[in-house]
Amino acid sequence: MKTCGMLFFAVLIFGSLQVSADEQLLFDFSEVDSIKNAEAKGASFSLVTNNVGTAVRVDTGSVSKWPGMTLSLGGGLDASAYKTATAQITNQGDVPLTVYWRIDSESRADNGEKNQRSASKSIALAAGETKRLRYPLFPHIDYPGVNPDEFFGMQGKPFSNRHALYLEHLRSFTFYLIQDGVSRSFEIGKIQLEDKRPDGNRGVKKAVIPKKMFPLIDEFGQFKHADWPGKTHSLKQLKQARIKEDLFLNKAGRPASWNRFGGWKDGPRLDATGWFRTEKYEGKWHFVDPAGNLFFSLGIDGVSFPPGTILDDREHWFERVPSDSPKTAEFWFGYKPGLKRSHWYNRDVRAFRFHKFNVRRKYGENYEEEFAETACRRLPAWGINTLGNWSAPDVYLKGKLPYVAYLRPQSKRVEASQGHWGKFCDVFDEDFVMKLEKQLSRYPIAETIDDPMCIGYFVDNELSFGDTVSLALASLCSPADQKSKQVFIADLQKKYGDIEALNSVWKSEHASWNELLDYTEAPDLDAARADLEAFYTKFVRTYFKTVHDVLEEFAPNHLYLGCRHGSHAAINDVVMQANIEYADVVSFNIYARYLSDKASRLALAGNKPILIGEFHFGALDRGMFDGGLVPVADQMERADAFSQYVLDCVKHPNVIGCHWFQYVNSPTTGRVWDFENYQIGFTDVCDTPYSELIEASRAVGEQLYGP
Repeated sequence: MKTCGMLFFAVLIFGSLQVSADEQLLFDFSEVDSIKNAEAKGASFSLVTNNVGTAVRVDTGSVSKWPGMTLSLGGGLDASAYKTATAQITNQGDVPLTVYWRIDSESRADNGEKNQRSASKSIALAAGETKRLRYPLFPHIDYPGVNPDEFFGMQGKPFSNRHALYLEHLRSFTFYLIQDGVSRSFEIGKIQLEDKRPDGNRGVKKAVIPKKMFPLIDEFGQFKHADWPGKTHSLKQLKQARIKEDLFLNKAGRPASWNRFGGWKDGPRLDATGWFRTEKYEGKWHFVDPAGNLFFSLGIDGVSFPPGTILDDREHWFERVPSDSPKTAEFWFGYKPGLKRSHWYNRDVRAFRFHKFNVRRKYGENYEEEFAETACRRLPAWGINTLGNWSAPDVYLKGKLPYVAYLRPQSKRVEASQGHWGKFCDVFDEDFVMKLEKQLSRYPIAETIDDPMCIGYFVDNELSFGDTVSLALASLCSPADQKSKQVFIADLQKKYGDIEALNSVWKSEHASWNELLDYTEAPDLDAARADLEAFYTKFVRTYFKTVHDVLEEFAPNHLYLGCRHGSHAAINDVVMQANIEYADVVSFNIYARYLSDKASRLALAGNKPILIGEFHFGALDRGMFDGGLVPVADQMERADAFSQYVLDCVKHPNVIGCHWFQYVNSPTTGRVWDFENYQIGFTDVCDTPYSELIEASRAVGEQLYGP
């Protein structure tokens, strides 16, 4: 066994066995010499034999920030003939584990100049679980004269791919964990290249760089310097597309196996309550629709007008934008970006809604009503039976499709808390309940309470619950008027009585309880951990119980669908147990190429029905600059990935629905608040559906029910 404290890219002997015509074996760890020059950071490693073959075992320490091991590829590996790299990973611990795989690459120009690119993927593993981590390989090309820094305010950039690598020269593979303060163990098995590109095609199609880069965006909000199937070239074409689609929608109907709710018309008949509910039937969880039929919720999120894109300091990017006048005022809006890395941080800027403007030109003066009606015709014809989260009230209140509604109480926050989408609500402040009740009492949510088409409510989204002390620490480090802090200190005072008793345990020197109330520094974590964890548990359980109780009072006929746990955020047992106890459904946003990649996350829900609130796939073959959270090669693979993901959900014993994010692509030049510009829509900026995805979803809709 060899232990190293520094990370070096040392030579690792690797094979080049041809496993099959479409595979190339890189490592199988069958030889002792295979790890003699490997290097690790904050870890030790050794060769082992496990239940699936030979592997290298990595035992991490508890200090290094990213403990793991690097396998150097010596003089470099040319992987450009393959679409995918795979590695077999085993979690040898007794708790769930997420393992990351980073690939480093470089280009070597004729003049000797080198450029480097890296990308990473992760896989979640249950205790003792072995899975293959699939790494899609996208080729990167350097384009002379293109400076990516010119393209600010959007995540993906023209002539680039943030997931791409120099496939002709991969330098190293690094497998690592994010440090959580506990020693962990995982094993790396067979590593190989798969999915050989047809006829040796490297998959590299070099774009033509225009002599005049700007303007970059045409009058419809599309990329100007490329063409693709389905691109809108004229206002006449935009209007004709509506006529053509009307003919299709007049012929296409919902699948024959559906009832009016989208449930299984000729399937088992259970109790009809007049409302959506859940039931475990013959060993599998299901939604049951108001008529008593089994119902799998296949939905699309965000059936509405998407946000606009910022024009300030980028006016020269856009070929033609209508002036901000009374006639076009509804397509313009002001915004102040709060993202600190933003080019416009804390500035008042102007933004424009290209999609909404195109819909106006396509449907005419009554465009908002026509847009809503068209969406309600489209979804069943596409095999989709649910309006997902963030869909517009103008659409879901038409009563034509089942839907989910969303609540996010804008209540007081825990000042010292942190999270991906902002600070955590203070669940002990009366404002939390007041704001929930106010949302339920006002339009549009008030209109959903007696609506049988309403499945239920998501409350909040991708909350950052942190570890088992985080919210207690945040409360303690907040100002004295923070209600959660006051409750925490009251609990401590009840337990210890005298401040000196607390000081003795916490190794602190507070003169009084009032001084602790004013104190905003974190305590000794080891000394205070028991009390921090106790209050964290109280905080989390109070959150879920309060939401449950308010919904039970105001909307007793509808389901509490949970808080949509994020795809990558850790979920501890305290959070999951409270979620399981108080919500009707556990909801996850799960972004993965295959549902099985996240099997360990789904297992956290135990014997509870699961609704997947978000998933998507995106590609760069239709004029967009970013493939989203799960990029794929092209529209055909996008359609295939959708089909497999949904049908795997249908087969899963706990999954009762999955909702695609989202209806319309992000703006080509980035949405206003975080600059996402993903190609993830069922339709593009011109309201044109993606035919490959529609064909796939229609076929899937026919397969939701039956043998």
